[in-house]
Amino acid sequence: NETPSGTINGTNAEFTLANAPSPAASLILVRNGAVQTAGGVDYTLSSLTITYVNAPPDGSAHKSWYRF
Repeated sequence: NETPSGTINGTNAEFTLANAPSPAASLILVRNGAVQTAGGVDYTLSSLTITYVNAPPDGSAHKSWYRF
């Protein structure tokens, strides 16, 4: 249970995890109660960096779960 670091302000789309998920497919990312889909649908993952397709609006919440 981790909150990715980064500013949620409606324009920032990049957030950082404390560890790299291993395997990458183990990442479960939830934004405002909705599970997000990887592979560029809702976000992409590159090592520790999550990049949302659409920046989370100001006031949004997100949590992640993964193996490392």
